[in-house]
Amino acid sequence: MHPSFGRFARQYLCLLLCAAAVVSTGCHHNNNQNSGYGIGWFTLTGRPGDFTSYTVNVSSVSLTGTSYGTITPVQTPETVDFMTLKDISELWSGTSIPNDTYTAASIVLDYTAANISVMVNGVPQKAKVVDATGAAVTTITVNVTFDKNHQLTIVPTQTSSSARRVAIDFDLAASNVVNFATNPATVTVKPFVTVATSPADTKQVRVRGPLINSSIGIGTYSVYVRPFFDAANVLGTLTLFNSPTTLYQINGTSYVGDAGLTVLSHLSAGTTMTAAYTNFEATATNSQVTAGKFNPTYVIAGSTLEDFYTQGIEGDVIARHGNTLTLRGATLQLNTGQSQYVETPDSVVLVGPGTIVTAENSPATGLNYNSIAVGQHIIARGVYSLPAGVVTVNATGSSTNTGSVRLQSTELFGPLVSSATGSVELDLATIENWPVSIYNFTGNGAAAVTPASYMVDTGALALPAGTTGGSPLQIHGFVAPFGSAPPDFNASAIHAESAAPARLQVDWASAGTTTPFATLTSAGLTIDLADPALTSAVIRIGSETIDLHTLTVNPQVVPTAAPAAPAGLPASFLPLFAIGNLSATAVVSIIEFNSFSDYAVQLPKSIVTATPAHHLVANGVFDRGTNVFSAASIDVVN
Repeated sequence: MHPSFGRFARQYLCLLLCAAAVVSTGCHHNNNQNSGYGIGWFTLTGRPGDFTSYTVNVSSVSLTGTSYGTITPVQTPETVDFMTLKDISELWSGTSIPNDTYTAASIVLDYTAANISVMVNGVPQKAKVVDATGAAVTTITVNVTFDKNHQLTIVPTQTSSSARRVAIDFDLAASNVVNFATNPATVTVKPFVTVATSPADTKQVRVRGPLINSSIGIGTYSVYVRPFFDAANVLGTLTLFNSPTTLYQINGTSYVGDAGLTVLSHLSAGTTMTAAYTNFEATATNSQVTAGKFNPTYVIAGSTLEDFYTQGIEGDVIARHGNTLTLRGATLQLNTGQSQYVETPDSVVLVGPGTIVTAENSPATGLNYNSIAVGQHIIARGVYSLPAGVVTVNATGSSTNTGSVRLQSTELFGPLVSSATGSVELDLATIENWPVSIYNFTGNGAAAVTPASYMVDTGALALPAGTTGGSPLQIHGFVAPFGSAPPDFNASAIHAESAAPARLQVDWASAGTTTPFATLTSAGLTIDLADPALTSAVIRIGSETIDLHTLTVNPQVVPTAAPAAPAGLPASFLPLFAIGNLSATAVVSIIEFNSFSDYAVQLPKSIVTATPAHHLVANGVFDRGTNVFSAASIDVVN
C-alpha cells in the first residue's frame, strides 16, 4: 500500500524535501546531524453542509509544541470556498517547522467578508451570517487538541527531510445552523474544524502553482505552491512524481506519462500555471524519519487552466440555447487571484467552433463545443463581461484569447427504474445536488429528455449487487453530447446507496441534552430517539433524507475500520472523532481522538449539564440492510 521511493527517488530525497521548505528557511547542514527543522504539508478540505457556497478567509495556523511553545508556520490568508473542497483537499502550504512534538493547533477564520449561500427552491440565496448572539461574525479562533497517540512530531535530521502531512478539515454541517424561515435565510456560525496527522478521508490532494523546473530522467517536476486562486504568494515549493499512467492536459491536448512530462518541461518556468490531483504517499527516509511523495494522477497546465488574458467560471449547465450556456451556482475565477460566487441566480457562457473542449481526467479526443450538454458541470475560460448585470464569459476563442471548456465529472442521484446490459434507466432526482426541476433539457436529444426515465450508458460497469427497481443509485460521469440523446449520460462509476457518501445529522433543542445516546460502548453508539430534546435525526445520501424514526431498527453507528499502516509510517487514513465546546463566541475548543474507545470514554465527561450536546454529525456510509452507519468521522457539538 506504501511502496518505497525506489533507487532514484532515494538519491534525490534530501534535495526534494528541502525544496518543500519556505525559501527563507533553506536547507541546513550541521555537524550535530540536526538541521533543526522539518516540513509540514498543510492541506485544507471541507465536509459538506446545506450550502451552495461557503467562502471565508482562512487566516493562519499555529502549532503548540512541547519545547518551542506556540509557532505560526502558516500566516498567509487565503479565501476559500469550502463547498468546492467536498471531494478534494488542497495543499495550502509546504513550510518548515522546528523539530518538536506538537500537541495542539489553532486555526483562525475571518468571516468579515464571508459569502455563504444556501439553496432555496432550487435557487442559490446569499444568507445573513451571524454568531450565537445574533451579531455579525468577524474573526474566530478554533483551538484543536490532537489525539495523544497521533501528535505531530518532527524528529531531528541532518537536512530538513523530516516531513508530515497536517490535514485540516472543516465540518460545515456541524459548524452552522441554517434558519430558512427568515428572508434571506440566516446562518448561525460556530466553526468546527479538526486537524490531524492522518486524514479522515481518502480524497486526492490538489497542488496548484507555477512551474519551476522538471527532470525527465528522474520523472519529476517542481512548482511554487500557490493554493486556490492566489496570484502572488508563494507558500513553499514542491516536487511531484510522474508515473506511466499520469494523465496530462496541456493547453488543451492530452498526454500520458513521460510524454506529458516532456511537453511540460518545454513550457515557460514561472509563468506556466499547473494544477495536479495527487495521491499522497507516506514514506520513510530511514528507520526514524517520515517523509512523503505527491504522486499525480491528473495534471492540467497552460492556457486551458489559467492565463493572463482570460477569466474562469465554474458551474452547472441548466439550459442551452444555440451556443449560449446558462449556468447556475457559478463561481467566477478572476485572474487577479480572486474568486467570487455569482450572486445572481444564473450566468452565461458563450461557446463556438473555436472553443477548446477537454474532459476532466480523461484522454478523450474529438471533443468540441457540441460535447457540452444540459446537466454538465463545467469550468470555462474566456473573456469576462457584465452586460445588463449578467456575468458572461465568452469562451468562443480568438487569435489572442483562448476560449476553453473543461467538462467536469458530474453526479446524478435517483432510484433505479430498470436495467439492461450496458444501460440503466433512472428516475432522476438531482444533478450535482440541484433538483432536476431546474434543468431545461431542450436540445439534449432529438426527442424530449424525460427525467423520470433518464437513460444512462453504463458500458462495462456492473450494477452493484442487490440493486433492484427503486434502489437509489449515485452515478458519476459525463452528459452525452448536445443533440445526441439517448443515452442521456455516460457513466464512469456507479454506487449503491450503501456505498454512496452519507451524513448522519442529529440536532437537539437549543437547551441541548445530557442524554443523547441510547447506547454508548467502545464499539459504537445509537441515538436516543425518545429524548424529548431531540428535534431532528436524519441520514442524508444524495437527495435522499432518511428519518431515523422511520427505520424499523435504530441504526448502530460504528467507527470505520482503518487499514493497517506500514511499520514506522503514519496511516494514509484514520477515522477521527471530535467533541467541541462552542459556548464562547470568539474561541472554539475541540478535542479529537483516533480511537473510538477513547472517544466513548470522553463523551460522558464532556456532555454534562454545563455543556450539553446540541449537534452530532457523522460522515461515512449507511448500509440499510445491516442497519449500520460506518463513520469515518463523528463531530459532537456541545
